Amino acid sequence: MNPHIMVIDDEPLICKLLEYQLGGAGYEVASFQRVHEAMLALARRQPDLILLDVMMPEISGWDLCRQIRSSSNIPIIMLTAKDGDEDVVRGLTGGADDYVGKPFNQNQLIARIEAVLRRAQAAAGRMRPIPAPAPASASSAASVAHSAQSTRQPAMRPRAPRLGAQFSAARQQRGLSLHDAGQACGVRWEFLQAIEQEEFGYVPRAELRHALHSYSTLLGVDLHPYKAGQRLSAPRPFMLVILLVIVLALVLVGVLLIL
Repeated sequence: MNPHIMVIDDEPLICKLLEYQLGGAGYEVASFQRVHEAMLALARRQPDLILLDVMMPEISGWDLCRQIRSSSNIPIIMLTAKDGDEDVVRGLTGGADDYVGKPFNQNQLIARIEAVLRRAQAAAGRMRPIPAPAPASASSAASVAHSAQSTRQPAMRPRAPRLGAQFSAARQQRGLSLHDAGQACGVRWEFLQAIEQEEFGYVPRAELRHALHSYSTLLGVDLHPYKAGQRLSAPRPFMLVILLVIVLALVLVGVLLIL
């Protein structure tokens, strides 16, 4: 059974992002934006680890951490924008096992979770393997088989270039954190992180175009090759017309057979 992680954060977007990222890494994730709901869930089922924000509306994460620690040894990682030296010391002395500042790096966060879980499991005298990422789907396997026969297939159309690595490299080259970049271009850092990780579905559709344009302008990343690739990979209008005609013909044949 995969380790169960509880996320307590009042930001819906952060909760969704963590559910997606940690779920993809093989963890079972339950997120809560209100403390009382999290505490009720905690009474029903004890998770293997808690990711806890500090700035909660009902009670501070520091106080909640001490409250949980007074009755449980559940590993707790503080995940918060309050990352000053005094904040870190306060969190760790209050019972947290680790302290991660926002914006956070996905790979680093997962590595810290694995390290904390290893220590907790070793202390409890039980070693549970860290989960492997979810296995590839049948469609992925079919795609691999298809690529093995690519020498006998016509050349594929060029695909849209990957933007995430370009944005990340350009930002790091300028020495900007996600928080700094977000302030500079007027876009939430969570959206910028989603763009760099190419998780575009987590940026509201109404804001995605603005976020891409603002971020590309700030970093000097050219979006034209991406747009061209999107046009090449998009279905052509005349193909859609042909498909529509075929569908209508099949429907007509079916009606005639019934009559």
